[in-house]
Amino acid sequence: MKGRFRQSMNWLHTWAGFSFAWLLYFIFVTGSLGYFENEIDRWMKPELAITNQDIADEIVLNIAEKELHQHAKEASQWYISYPSSRDPYIEISWLQLADPNLNIPRQWHEKNIDLLNSEIREVRNTSGGETLYRLHYNLHYMPLVAGYILTSVGTMLMLIALVTGVIIHKKIFLEFFTFRSNKGLRSWLDIHNVFSVLPLPFHLMITYSGLVLLMSVSMAPVIESTFGEGRAKHREFYDLAQLELTDTQRIDFASQTLSLSAVLADAKTRFGNKNISYLGITNRDTASPTYEVWFEAGKGIEYASLVTYSLSERYIEMTLQQGKAGAAAKVYDILEHLHEGLFAGPYLRWLYFISGLFGAGMVASGAIIWLKKKQSKDTDTLPLLSRLNAGFIVGLPVGVACYFISNRLLPVGFVDRAEWEMHSLFIALASCLLFSLFYKRASLWPKLLYVAAFSYMLIPLINALTTDHNLLVSFFNQDWLMLGFDISMLVTAVLLLISAITVGRKEQVC
Repeated sequence: MKGRFRQSMNWLHTWAGFSFAWLLYFIFVTGSLGYFENEIDRWMKPELAITNQDIADEIVLNIAEKELHQHAKEASQWYISYPSSRDPYIEISWLQLADPNLNIPRQWHEKNIDLLNSEIREVRNTSGGETLYRLHYNLHYMPLVAGYILTSVGTMLMLIALVTGVIIHKKIFLEFFTFRSNKGLRSWLDIHNVFSVLPLPFHLMITYSGLVLLMSVSMAPVIESTFGEGRAKHREFYDLAQLELTDTQRIDFASQTLSLSAVLADAKTRFGNKNISYLGITNRDTASPTYEVWFEAGKGIEYASLVTYSLSERYIEMTLQQGKAGAAAKVYDILEHLHEGLFAGPYLRWLYFISGLFGAGMVASGAIIWLKKKQSKDTDTLPLLSRLNAGFIVGLPVGVACYFISNRLLPVGFVDRAEWEMHSLFIALASCLLFSLFYKRASLWPKLLYVAAFSYMLIPLINALTTDHNLLVSFFNQDWLMLGFDISMLVTAVLLLISAITVGRKEQVC
């Protein structure tokens, strides 16, 4: 009975993993890059004016407010982003309301402030780290709901593959310490075990939490059975499920003095030990504006806390958010923070990133194992799948490299520049897939790996040729983020080059 059960789990593990293998690989790679979303943003905006010295919060506010009055006088919402360790610069943003008469869409605008000269710094339009991060759940080109559904199905199959993988491997931890080189399929199984076992707690957490975060799509019929159909009903469910527990107090100062500078001074007096992250105002130029003060979280998995000031009758009310109101919402909140990792410091963020890449390696090696097991049958479909597997597994990193390269090579004033950065990623991926269909199969893997290595070597070189940043300049200016990015690209190139040389000496991968 036990043998039959484990055998059935082996079948389920194989097909749950392979049926959506390329999608899961795509999710792991792009999701892992998302843990450095802010750092990627910084690199893709080389014109940003960096603030290295400590500056009084009031000085930042005065300069930012002056620029907002000049550039966004009619905007209904203002936000001022204060410099932090991950974002060492000052930004202002505002909401431009739609104007059908002038054919102006509703959109957000962002500008960087150069404190040294007290002026706006022009920054190139880019998709940045955020769009790259969003790829792992919206899949970019397809309708949003379709992307969510496809991601939900893939995540569910990933969870099944993880659980069944633990069941079928009786000696899973013992096998982790076993590696047999030059043994063909056996070697790939050992590699698969290494990628799977070491970060297994992370893989279980990230997969289950991802499934929960998409529950409004995957469990839509359950929501609709209680709240009804339609976007408004779904919004009602979400607002109720995410209800915040708040503490509201009346503030003594007069309503006439309600302003960004007043709420900043009051917040610093009450919460003086916290660093300001954002200042904002909504419903500007109305009878009931709301002022927001965001703080960086000092500990735990929360990454920010919010205090709001609003006018209620003749009083000023201060509202402090204290977490979610319901037990289910608190669990959801914890899973969301664990999944996104926004609270993580640099070392934990690297651990998240490496664990995510191990997940990509786990899926890729699993796909290779499946194809090698089927080699003996050698059906008409198998050679095609083998070629496409190589093209996709190596093509995605090549696409990411081209995404970064396009940021430097596309003209700054190019129309739809940000969109074409993302197009370049998928064009490069499609080119690798096309190349894999026609190049001789025996040396396909090393050739693709050489292309990937060369692509990542180009990134620091092109960066040095097209901007004022290079390895030496970044080192002497102590711009550790730009220096770290270039070094990471070179390390990636070296690892890919070693892989290409190693694979080239062996028999074909699959």
